[in-house]
Amino acid sequence: MIPSQTYYNELVNPMTYPEFKSLTEELIVQGKTTGDEQTEQKISFTKLNQQRMKRVEKQFVMQPELSELLAQKNLNWNWLILVEAWCGDGAQILPAIAAIAEQTPGIILTVLLRDENPELMNTCLTNGSKAIPKLICEDAETGERLFTWGARPTAIQQQVVQLKAENPAIAHEELVQQVQLWYAKDRSQALQQDLINLVREVLEVPSTIAEV
Repeated sequence: MIPSQTYYNELVNPMTYPEFKSLTEELIVQGKTTGDEQTEQKISFTKLNQQRMKRVEKQFVMQPELSELLAQKNLNWNWLILVEAWCGDGAQILPAIAAIAEQTPGIILTVLLRDENPELMNTCLTNGSKAIPKLICEDAETGERLFTWGARPTAIQQQVVQLKAENPAIAHEELVQQVQLWYAKDRSQALQQDLINLVREVLEVPSTIAEV
């Protein structure tokens, strides 16, 4: 496990989820987005993502198993999530992560922009890339990193890999559209299953206990 408190004092522009949403709304009005690249495509994605986030907020229901796991011990965790407003995966994941944190007294969520926090991002690359969203769970008292998650739910990423294998020439736009359809159908279930497995491992809770 990696002690990451070193990076915590250097975080740039840490936000709550409501603050991130307000920032996104302001940028949309200005015809901008977050991050280093202000392209028309990313600005367009940002507008789309605002609607996606609202839909996830309305539909999200925490699985009883995850809720029970998070209630088993007196947690004192910081959740740091690296994201950008233009990120389609982030729009599907961030509202669910925020809802879980809000419903769990022992978890404090901090939203961070990837491009403003390169040192932290470089500690949790995905196959060498700065894929987002990326969730970091650390012990709030010691700063010890307990787990990282991301950038996509395991079950959905498996579908992506399979689709690419079956259609090597698939256009990026078509792939993005299909991923969003999978997210809409999944309704945050794959994310929660990943978190159940990670939390169970950290808390050393056997699956038989979690399922009682």
